[in-house]
Amino acid sequence: MVVGDAKNAPILEFDQEDTTTSKNQFFNQGKKEFWRFIEARKNGINECILFFPRAFNELQEIIVDCKLVYEFKSASSISPIYIYKNSILIAITPLGGPAAANLIEELSYVGVKRFIAMGSCGCLDDRLPSSCLIIPTSAIRDEGVSYHYLPASRDVSTSKTLNNVIGETLKKYKLDYVFAKIWTTDAIYRETPSRIQRRKAEGAIAVEMECASLAAVCLSKNIEFSEILYISDVITNDSWKLRRYDKIKLRTKLVKICYEILKSLN
Repeated sequence: MVVGDAKNAPILEFDQEDTTTSKNQFFNQGKKEFWRFIEARKNGINECILFFPRAFNELQEIIVDCKLVYEFKSASSISPIYIYKNSILIAITPLGGPAAANLIEELSYVGVKRFIAMGSCGCLDDRLPSSCLIIPTSAIRDEGVSYHYLPASRDVSTSKTLNNVIGETLKKYKLDYVFAKIWTTDAIYRETPSRIQRRKAEGAIAVEMECASLAAVCLSKNIEFSEILYISDVITNDSWKLRRYDKIKLRTKLVKICYEILKSLN
């Protein structure tokens, strides 16, 4: 076992130094093709759906109204960003807090002011119906990115205003949902029984890998952020159960709902 002084952990060295100059230098020298957002800027597009699931191209009802506008490039992947129905952006978002947070940095740099993410989660409460959607009101910060954007705390909140609009819209479509605290982790293979119990004791009903990171980045920039999560599997102390469902149908419906929400707020 590694023993050390937890109070001196580097992740707790939060600072509020301005990074505008260094970011501008990085973006310019990195040859980011932000000019490709000219059309979005002309049309006043400043809202974005963050889409985590794979196989976006399988959503035929959605992709037909999409126009590729930009590619978010990291060392190991390329994530396309589309203009959808000439109204909002849809960003195919990489897995994990660090890469997803970097995407937020680039999109906020070109003027995006509001994000709704949609993705899957592991449910920690086997009493919750697998079809129930989850609107995170806060996320336990069991990851690393958020500590570079906000002082240390147990959790970080999402946008209450945006959450309420999401809830009302889901209600209109007669979709079951709950407002709840969730747990964000960087280490899916370290979701140990004791850690699951601790997170459940704090009130978390689900676990995923990005919400706390993205909420912290957006909160630090005064940008609205919320998320709609659907259950992909159920995790208990001694079992794991995969959910079977029509992924294309569900994801298509949720993209359309997110689009309706963002358009109503524009």
